[in-house]
Amino acid sequence: MPEKSFLSKLHVTTVSNVDKLFFLQNILTMTKAGFSLDESLKTLSAQTKKKEFQNIILDLHQQVENGVSFHVSLKKYPHVFSELFVSMIAAGEVSGKLEESLKQLLLQMKKSYALSKKIRNALMYPCIIVAAMVVLSIGMIIFVLPNMIKLYSESGFVLPLPTRIVINISQFLIDHGWLVGIIAFILIVLFILIIRNNTGKIYWHKLLLKLPIFSGIIKKINLAKMSRTLNSLIATDLPIVEDFQIIAETLGNRIYRQHLSASTDNLKKGQSIASIFKTRPDLFPPVMTQMINVGEQSGTLDNITKELAEFYEDEVSDTMANLTVIIEPIVMLLVGTGVAFIAVSVIYPIYALVNQI
Repeated sequence: MPEKSFLSKLHVTTVSNVDKLFFLQNILTMTKAGFSLDESLKTLSAQTKKKEFQNIILDLHQQVENGVSFHVSLKKYPHVFSELFVSMIAAGEVSGKLEESLKQLLLQMKKSYALSKKIRNALMYPCIIVAAMVVLSIGMIIFVLPNMIKLYSESGFVLPLPTRIVINISQFLIDHGWLVGIIAFILIVLFILIIRNNTGKIYWHKLLLKLPIFSGIIKKINLAKMSRTLNSLIATDLPIVEDFQIIAETLGNRIYRQHLSASTDNLKKGQSIASIFKTRPDLFPPVMTQMINVGEQSGTLDNITKELAEFYEDEVSDTMANLTVIIEPIVMLLVGTGVAFIAVSVIYPIYALVNQI
C-alpha cells in the first residue's frame, strides 16, 4: 500500500464540491478529446487557482505518470475524494470504461450538489427570521424595558402578571446576563458533542425521523440520494454488496446507514433488495419497494432506480420550494405571540396609569 503523502496528513478540507465538480468535468472533457489521464491532470494542476487543490492534482499527476492507478492515487486524499468517488473511478479503470464512470460520477455529484443547495436555500429564510426575533427580543428586554421598570417602580402601581414576568426576566438578564450566556454556550457545545458522538448521533437521527414536517423531508432526501447513487453504481458493474456498502457511507441519516450496512450479509446470502427494503416500511415506502422488486424481476433495475431518483429529487425540490410557505405561518405565529406578549406587558400598565390620573 502506498505511503500517505504529507498533504493527506494535513486533512485538506478547503476543496469545495464546486471545485471537485469542475475537476471532474474537465477530466471528462479532456479524456473525450483524446488527452491521456496524466496529461489531463498536469493541465488541470496549472489551471487550478486554489493552492491546496493544485498541489493535490499535481501529486495525482506524478503518481499516474509513474504508473500508479488513478483510483489508488485518489485514496491518499480521503478527506477530498469520497469512497463513492474512488470506487466509481476504480470500477471504470478495471472494466476499461473510465469515461462512462466519469459521466456517471459527474451526474451523481451534480444532482447531489443541486439537492444540497436547494435545502440550504430553503432553510436560510426561517433561520434568519428566528435569529432576528431572538436578537430583537433580547435587545428590547435589556435596553428598553429597564426605563419602563423605573417608571413603574416610582408609581407604586400594582403591575399585572405579564408585566411582572417581563420585568423579572429583564432584571435577571441585566444582573446575570453573563451567566446565561455561559450556560447557553455550554449547552450548545454539549449538544454539538453529543450529536457528533456515534451513539448520540443515532438517537438524534431517530428523533429527526419522528418530527412532524422534517421527518418527511429527511426521508425524501435520503431516498433521493440513495436511488441516485445506486443508479450510478449499477452502471459501473460493481457487485451489489459493494454498492450497498458505498451507499451507506454517502447517506446523511445514521438509521438509513445502519440498515443498509446490516443488509450486506443478507445480500451475500442471495436476498433481494426489495425483500430487504420490505423489512423497514418506515424507511422505505411500499411503492418504492414494489418498484425495486419489479426492476429486479425484469432486469431493469438501472431504469427503475433512475426513475426513483428523479421522482424523489423532484419531491425534495417541490418540498423545499414550499417549505417557506409551510414554516412561515408557524414562525409568524411565534413572532406575533412574543411581540404581543411584550406589547401587552408594556402598554397595559401605561394605560392603567393614565386612567388613574
